[in-house]
Amino acid sequence: MTAEDALEAMVAGVDGIVVSNHGGRQLDGVPSTLEMLPEIADVVKGRIPVVFDGGISTGSDVFKALALGADLCLIGRYALWGLAYDGQKGVEAVLHILERELWRTMVLSGASSISKISRSMVGIAKRDGFGVSKL
Repeated sequence: MTAEDALEAMVAGVDGIVVSNHGGRQLDGVPSTLEMLPEIADVVKGRIPVVFDGGISTGSDVFKALALGADLCLIGRYALWGLAYDGQKGVEAVLHILERELWRTMVLSGASSISKISRSMVGIAKRDGFGVSKL
């Protein structure tokens, strides 16, 4: 998905955008979901929700996604592992861990609430074909 795709989807009347399945383990040389998130969030400009999917394994990952423009994050794998391990209690434990990690990252970054998380609080690496450059 690109910013142009998001704009086209909005014009078509979608209720939200899910930024998912970029690069990483799917294809070498393709931008990651996290790399695509800022430009998609910029074109959407709060008019519809932006949902981030892919690569969330810690609360700091949630923080990064929120800082780069996501309104919410999907967390499939770890919730399912918690479910497999201990049913509902396992899922609750996973969510509690992610919440604690998110709040710890917020404290260390100076964000007193979710609404205070900003893009200036994070920097991500972006592949340029030859190495890594800062986004």
